Amino acid sequence: MEAILSAAEMSTLDRMTIDYYKVPSVVLMERAALSVVSEIEKAELDTTEILVLCGRGNNGGDGFVIARLFAEKGVRSRIFYLPKEGTDLFYGMIPEAELEKDICLEYGIPIETSLNTYGVTLVVDALFGIGLNRPLSETYGEVIDEINGLKEFGVSIVSVDIASGVACDTGKILGNAIEADLTVTFAYKKPGQLLYPGALCTGKLVKKDIGIAKRAVTEIDPECYSIEASDLPCVVRRAYSHKGTYGKALIIAGSEEIGGCTLLATRACFATGAGMVRVFTQAANRDLVLGGCPEAMVDTYGDRFNEEKLLSALSWADVVGIGPGITTGDTASELLSTVLHRSTKPLVIDADAITLLKDYKTELAEDPKRPVIITPHVMEMARFLEIDRAIVLNDLIHVAKKTAKQYHLVCVLKDARTIIAKPSRGYRVNLSGNDGMASAGMGDTLFGIILGLLAQGMDAFDAASFGAFIHGHAADLAVKDLGKSGLSASDVIEYLNDCFE
Repeated sequence: MEAILSAAEMSTLDRMTIDYYKVPSVVLMERAALSVVSEIEKAELDTTEILVLCGRGNNGGDGFVIARLFAEKGVRSRIFYLPKEGTDLFYGMIPEAELEKDICLEYGIPIETSLNTYGVTLVVDALFGIGLNRPLSETYGEVIDEINGLKEFGVSIVSVDIASGVACDTGKILGNAIEADLTVTFAYKKPGQLLYPGALCTGKLVKKDIGIAKRAVTEIDPECYSIEASDLPCVVRRAYSHKGTYGKALIIAGSEEIGGCTLLATRACFATGAGMVRVFTQAANRDLVLGGCPEAMVDTYGDRFNEEKLLSALSWADVVGIGPGITTGDTASELLSTVLHRSTKPLVIDADAITLLKDYKTELAEDPKRPVIITPHVMEMARFLEIDRAIVLNDLIHVAKKTAKQYHLVCVLKDARTIIAKPSRGYRVNLSGNDGMASAGMGDTLFGIILGLLAQGMDAFDAASFGAFIHGHAADLAVKDLGKSGLSASDVIEYLNDCFE
């Protein structure tokens, strides 16, 4: 797994490297700048004339070094530096940045305080680093607007560590932000580079080692990780086994009006490796499920469900999933109530059942009877918490973490990037997947995948986060053959087996 560091964690790691491991900060600054120059050259960007935007902090110091390194190569480089209003020219500059500024002056590199973009072919953004946490001033906003406007004329923009104006920990835009084509970040990726809308300003993200002490990472215990393809396979088949070895999953899904979700979830659960899958659904879906997945067992109900039949299915199952397509009517409400009160099996709650679950929030908060995973998209999360959708979108990480802790469950908050949070400290961000997945049925497929992993004995946090990764990874494999346009949930299911080879 790959650690994703917050601004505070990265600052601590940087300070430990300097203070405890005795690596001079100016050495880190020089190495950071060298890595940016190397990536610019590797990308074969037009370096006929470079404009470097420098601030007063470490990020600005990196920028001064970059300008000097290019000047040494014979490249025409200029620096734009915006003084703090009402102060001396270089007031407030940290010592390392001031040293690098002085070196640039000795080299004869122009440092300009008014923005002149004439003739520029490449802009290096070193205005603000990961510590920025307040909206930019109007003056900086105007500078950024002018720089972003250069893209229209073929000028490339490279950001140092993070695009200026992007909040490191959330991906929020702090009033305005540089729209980089390439961001070279140091030591570890940051949440704001991965979450939207910050990811849109990041461009291609390249992580470079600049000498930050990796051994110190275990001491700071990062809160966030992402799963990588190298972490697969996460479940294995055993020579001495049978269908019961890989778990019995019960899926409660579908209604008279909505049935396809039931089939998608069932197929995905089997494709992930579950040994047996039993479906409890409205009678209208029986032929659909058996026709599309004859391996499944199917229990049905009519206008009202038979409680004894459902209790029998709950007793049979190792894990239970409920929600896709059940609607939010009286029958659906009774189904969820029965599952919550008459079973203690590990539980995955999705779709309509999440909306109904809002009536049980107090119960969840007071008495966690079993491992519970919820898999809401942003609107379902808003309905469950009874808050505005914009609040959820504004800070996915905080909302997911708070929900997981308050209600003693694993929260899989789905968006263009999915956040998986657990009741105790720690969360994961899923980086697999693509925009071809913006089509109906993908959530039902993810629900089935997570349930399949849970059935095979994986704990709830791992099942949820590996499930999200596998779902996206299968879609990434699918688009290589099929393309993004018209990619379906059924297509993704066909590629699930490739994730376990």
